[in-house]
Amino acid sequence: MSKTISAGRTPKIVIENIGGDLSLSGWEGDTILLKSDDEHCVQNGDMVTISSDDDVSLRVPRSASVFIQNIEGDASIRGVMGGIELKEIQGDLSIRDVDSVSIDSIQSDFSLRGAKGHLSIKNAQSDVSIRDVDGNVSLESVADDLALRDVRGNVSVHVDNDVVLYLNPQAGNVYSVTAGDDILLVMPPKANATLTLNADEIDIEW
Repeated sequence: MSKTISAGRTPKIVIENIGGDLSLSGWEGDTILLKSDDEHCVQNGDMVTISSDDDVSLRVPRSASVFIQNIEGDASIRGVMGGIELKEIQGDLSIRDVDSVSIDSIQSDFSLRGAKGHLSIKNAQSDVSIRDVDGNVSLESVADDLALRDVRGNVSVHVDNDVVLYLNPQAGNVYSVTAGDDILLVMPPKANATLTLNADEIDIEW
């Protein structure tokens, strides 16, 4: 079933629970297009609250802000620039071309490419891959491996396993990386940075 909702160009999308997978994309229009076989939708001005026991496909204005309480399946989020806050997701999460992202808990793999704002994750239970972030990156706990590349803000991460970090240090920024296993750090040949290293074994190649 499809539903078209008019809530302006900067709506507030509240997703209470998705029982299946979520596909969420931003577009240049000013309406919301909702597709699901089993959904409950309530509108109050520019706020739209959605829940479903099934899969949901959602197209929203690019400047929409999104709050998500829980997703039982996988999720794909693309091109939403109003800010994203996610409490918990059980499946894989893929995010592309967004602004700021704040996540409490991810139970499976996470991938992000292209964020204009900051990224904050409290708890990730599997692999994390992050690339092309203009703001700061804060990962309080990653249970598996982390791949991090092209972050232009500060970095603070705690990882239980391996870290692969491609870093071009910016003046005034601070990069703090703690890993339970190996850290591979790759920097440009003429990078200007002060490194403080603490490990059982350290290998440096110039």
